[in-house]
Amino acid sequence: MDDEKSSGENLVKTLSLRAKDLEKEGFEPCYAWDKAYLQYKIEHWPDDWGEQLHVLIYGDFQPPRSDLNFQELSIFISKEPQKKTPIEVAQCVLKARVKVFERTLRGLTNAILRINILLGGLELVSWGNGGCGWWCSILHETIGSSQMNIEDTYLGEVVKDTLSFSKLLRQKIEAALYWIREPNSMVLEWHRNDVLRTFSAYWNAFECLVEAINIQKPGDKTSRSEKQQKIDDFLKDKEGHLTAADIEHCYRQVVNPGFVAKATHALEVCFGDGALLYVEECFHLEWKNDRLYNIRNAINHGDIDAEDPDELFRVNSRLRVLWFIIWRMFALFLTFPSPINCPGMKLQ
Repeated sequence: MDDEKSSGENLVKTLSLRAKDLEKEGFEPCYAWDKAYLQYKIEHWPDDWGEQLHVLIYGDFQPPRSDLNFQELSIFISKEPQKKTPIEVAQCVLKARVKVFERTLRGLTNAILRINILLGGLELVSWGNGGCGWWCSILHETIGSSQMNIEDTYLGEVVKDTLSFSKLLRQKIEAALYWIREPNSMVLEWHRNDVLRTFSAYWNAFECLVEAINIQKPGDKTSRSEKQQKIDDFLKDKEGHLTAADIEHCYRQVVNPGFVAKATHALEVCFGDGALLYVEECFHLEWKNDRLYNIRNAINHGDIDAEDPDELFRVNSRLRVLWFIIWRMFALFLTFPSPINCPGMKLQ
């Protein structure tokens, strides 16, 4: 036991040093830690794997009658069903070997893409009538997890607060509570990667909370004359020469600001003088790909590779920011120990 503890402490120390080096290169702390851990596991590639990635293919299917060799994908699947694996929720678990052309993050990403094609194809020909997935010790093992406490004394307060709201407001709060619960995997499902679906669901919760804040404390509406003045000022600033991007910007910011305006108001109610930082995080970061709103859209539109470890590290690091914003917004309505108490009184 002492040896295991010492080994674990040494691993954490090693990863912390590597993560700090990556942070110096400009990576966010969460991203740096995940990347350091994957680099460590690649360096400690199992000797008996050779130039192949050993994975488990699992799903609600019967074991095949013979071994399967998908030569175009360089994937070999053994017909023998496996027992006592990390996958405890599937009808069948099979061993598979995937050719790796180089032991690097790029090589792993290439192998993962081929696995995704295979399993996506299986889902397609099955008309979506079952579940399937894959697991690998190098890519899916984590250092630890946490446990919930159903006896938490604040749970009763949250229930009481939620039931006290008007019908419309309660609908928004209930929806937000659903979206923070729905995507999370349980401990026995730790083989599943839930980063992208968690980000999408948390953004849904964010939109619900934006609506809730605007119901309880509506923002000031811009009159028609005020909008016209802003348009005139915009044209004057551009000296009458507008590009297509300028027109789109003017429409979204002045004519019909829509959700961005609502969200900006909600963040100002929640964070007070510190709101500008979070408005930037959501909508206006210079690096557009890291804007929380853009990440949500990229996930929904297929612009983020759901199986690329490097992309998942980036999204996961941004997910921490979204998580913090949401929990702060919840604290405007519900009684619980939020990460940092919100300014002012609850919106009740």
